[in-house]
Amino acid sequence: MFHRIPQAILNPEVVKPRSVVLDPFCGSGTVLLEAMLAGYRSIGIDINPLARLISRVKTNPMEAHHLRQHFRRILESSTKDPSLPPSEPRLAFWFKPQALRALWNLRRAIGRIRHEECRDFFLVNLSAIVRKASWADPSIAPPVKLTQQRAKRANERYRRSLATAESLDRRMVFRLFIEAVERNLRRVHNFRVLCPKGQAVTLGGECHAAKTGLRPRSVDVVLTSPPYCGAQKYVRSLSLEMRWMGLDNQQIAEIDRRTLGTERISTREANLKTPDPEANQLLEKIRRRNPTRAAMLSNYVRYLCSFVKECKRVLRPRGQAFVTFGTSHIAGCRVEMDKFFRTAARREGLKIVATIVDSIPSRGMITKRHKTANCISDERVVWVRKVK
Repeated sequence: MFHRIPQAILNPEVVKPRSVVLDPFCGSGTVLLEAMLAGYRSIGIDINPLARLISRVKTNPMEAHHLRQHFRRILESSTKDPSLPPSEPRLAFWFKPQALRALWNLRRAIGRIRHEECRDFFLVNLSAIVRKASWADPSIAPPVKLTQQRAKRANERYRRSLATAESLDRRMVFRLFIEAVERNLRRVHNFRVLCPKGQAVTLGGECHAAKTGLRPRSVDVVLTSPPYCGAQKYVRSLSLEMRWMGLDNQQIAEIDRRTLGTERISTREANLKTPDPEANQLLEKIRRRNPTRAAMLSNYVRYLCSFVKECKRVLRPRGQAFVTFGTSHIAGCRVEMDKFFRTAARREGLKIVATIVDSIPSRGMITKRHKTANCISDERVVWVRKVK
């Protein structure tokens, strides 16, 4: 979510002071951070452990001086560490031996930090350089390996990226890490200078947007942006970073299966019936063109209905929800997900206050990945209120 959306919403004219703000698709914590800066209490939920890690670190006003002490010990320990990374073909495929060894030594040094919050800070910084230290093409979100064969027919940018990857050595990986840490230490310092009045907590465990585990009527505002259906392979795009968090292929695949809008579905077990008749008509049209995309959209719409029920349950009377959707195309069909959300909200007795349309001037935000998808031209923020 662009930070300007929560900045515009989280003000006393729209949201009363001391409100509790929930973002059940919190991602890297933009809403949580803006809520803290605006003086609100906020709760974040996400099924992706890397997203939760980033959110926790981003909203934690730590002491930069204390982090620097750990930083010195990490560099001293990792540069002298003689240990070699485990022999794993998947990692060897994505990283040069020297880069792999440097990342492994840094990960071991970070793991020795006993203070959990400090350890999390440096894990986030390590995750920030993993792709830069790999063979992954930096211009494509899901990892695609840079190769000499592709470079022969690619553009100049691709060839520069390949040359950078080929030149990576142990020293360059440490430099990337140092630059990332210094950059984020400045952010930590600036965050404390801003003196955020609010508080934020990121929930883990099995809770998710349709089953938050929160008490009924415990939240004043739901402010969130669910994953866009079919827009991006969110988990695959973070798979390299998640492996360095210690997750294996099976765990990453399970997170992918649980992610809203996932493409990891079985068409044989798909249920194309939803509570929304208009959605069902669209699903049948898409099914004739692409059964997999129809099953993916059906899962999305049914989850959306469950999410609306959960919003109604956790919101206090007169509580509000602001949910952002992208208008996209699936198998050549225009899909206005905000319309399905409004229908589900009305069915649950929520009042539609407004729908705010924000056009996206750059088509680079989400690119067209294949012939069954398209670029997203605008975002729509649906504003609903719980009457009683």
